[in-house]
Amino acid sequence: MKPLRSVSNTVGKQPSIPFKGAFWAPLLLAAGACSNDEVAVSQLAQSFQGAMVEQEHVQIIYSDSGLAKIRVDAGLLEDYSEAEEWPRQVFRQGFRVSILNARGAETGYLKADKAVRRMSDQVWVLTGDVQVVQDGGNALYTSAMEWDRVKQEFRSESEVRILDKGEEVQGKGFVAREDLSQYTIFAVSGHFEGDENNLE
Repeated sequence: MKPLRSVSNTVGKQPSIPFKGAFWAPLLLAAGACSNDEVAVSQLAQSFQGAMVEQEHVQIIYSDSGLAKIRVDAGLLEDYSEAEEWPRQVFRQGFRVSILNARGAETGYLKADKAVRRMSDQVWVLTGDVQVVQDGGNALYTSAMEWDRVKQEFRSESEVRILDKGEEVQGKGFVAREDLSQYTIFAVSGHFEGDENNLE
């Protein structure tokens, strides 16, 4: 942030106007009424229900041991992480996560229309055209799921379609590893065997 600078107008001099006491008295009263009342400021902060920060065209990189692991891109971030009842970050207008390897190259991605990151347990709730695509062609498609970063897994009770090495499995309700190397579908409703040329 640039420091504030006072700017003076040097294009001609303005005549000075003498001010009477009647003019100054209301200003002095107003100045006395403005104070940094900590109780009032605290009450105002508690009554505010909106996002503390809103930012457009967001890109956030999460790292571990000095290495970038994931890159998050979103059209809009609303930050409620200071909220007492439900601290969270909300990503809207498109949400995309790039999974990065040790060289910083993308090895897969995850995207959704909207994501909510719960600050209490680091679970991301993804909704709207959720897709997980890994190098090699494995993919997962659903309408809503939770992404548990601590357990490194996806889970949902929604319908799902998983593509795995040329094979498609459909069902409702699932748990899957982040890299889609293992998954469990609880109510299988369709099964298709084919080759990679048939995959979307």
